[in-house]
Amino acid sequence: MDYDTRSATFYRNKVSLATVEGRVEPSFVLPADSPTPYERYVLSENYEFCESTLRYDVATGEFYLNISTRRTDGDNEVSEDTGHPDQTVLGIDLGVNSLAVSSTGTFWQGDDYDHWCREFEKRRGEMQQHGTQAAHKALLRLGKCEEAWRKQYIHTVANEIVSEAVEHDCDVIVFEDLTDIRERLPQAKWHLVWAFRRLFEYVSYKAPEQGVSVEQVEPNHTSQRCSRTDCGFTHSNNRHGEHFHCQKCGYEVNADYNGAKNIGLRYARKRTHRLRSSPKSGSGDAQVDVRITGGTLNGESHQPIAGD
Repeated sequence: MDYDTRSATFYRNKVSLATVEGRVEPSFVLPADSPTPYERYVLSENYEFCESTLRYDVATGEFYLNISTRRTDGDNEVSEDTGHPDQTVLGIDLGVNSLAVSSTGTFWQGDDYDHWCREFEKRRGEMQQHGTQAAHKALLRLGKCEEAWRKQYIHTVANEIVSEAVEHDCDVIVFEDLTDIRERLPQAKWHLVWAFRRLFEYVSYKAPEQGVSVEQVEPNHTSQRCSRTDCGFTHSNNRHGEHFHCQKCGYEVNADYNGAKNIGLRYARKRTHRLRSSPKSGSGDAQVDVRITGGTLNGESHQPIAGD
């Protein structure tokens, strides 16, 4: 069960949790050595509480709280956007074809993530057919294993996105607003939507520790707009699956990469920032006829598209 700032309050030796039968106040069992991680991150004024997850271990009969915190600087978050005109923006596009794509041309396909989510689903179905108590306990263990695996996978992607921003001297990482993500991507399965939300959440508290802020912009037409700065033509016919082809200027590029640049540009233009767009590969474009399975674009192996 997940708890936010309204439903969980932490004290030095106990926590107050909201339940359907009122609030409960279980005490903690902490290590004897001080300072403990709880003292360093939860009780410290340099960090603020984000959320926690309450878990029950069937094998031991014990409850555990996993707590997420965000670094702050006094009363202000270190990720506060100063509005400096020389800031550099990293745009991130989330989608079904690629889990995430950056405006610098790095792709996180998420093929392994999708594959193992299907495998876990298959195993759950097989166990549910037995209907025994042993099978029920096995389902609980499998569920815990799957949840831990999914979170670790997204943590890894989040770390790599933050590293991408730091490597390219970006001050801001920009995502699309995820408020209506289910309506915009009706074909996306639940585990993908879950991954999008978790990825934004993890990057949001990891990036400020590296001096990088995280923002969101409206996603309207970012997948249909030509990201070339001298064009900007927007039309539904510009995108066909993973292929983006501008009907006005003829620009062709990977559709998700085009979307990542547009997301970054939408934020940068409002604040006169610079968009970081694949300095590793000349024009910074992923060829639409090349299936990128991971890593970063390289100018020696992927030729830039002429005229960009």
